[in-house]
Amino acid sequence: MSLNIQMITTSEIILAIIIVSLSVVMPIYYYYQRKKNPKQDNKTSDNPEIKNYIDKINEITRKKHK
Repeated sequence: MSLNIQMITTSEIILAIIIVSLSVVMPIYYYYQRKKNPKQDNKTSDNPEIKNYIDKINEITRKKHK
C-alpha cells in the first residue's frame, strides 16, 4: 500500500492562515464595536410608534392597579 500525499503549496498555506486568523479576529472586532457603541442594538426602541404603544399599555396597566 502506498500513500498518495499531495504537497501543499505555499499559496494554500497562506490562504489557510488568512482564513483562520480572520475567523478569530473578526468576532473579537465586532464584539468590541458593539460594546463601544451600544445604541446600535436598540434601534427599534427609537421608533415613536413603538414608544407610544408601550406608553399606552403602561397607562392602561396603571389604571387597572389603582
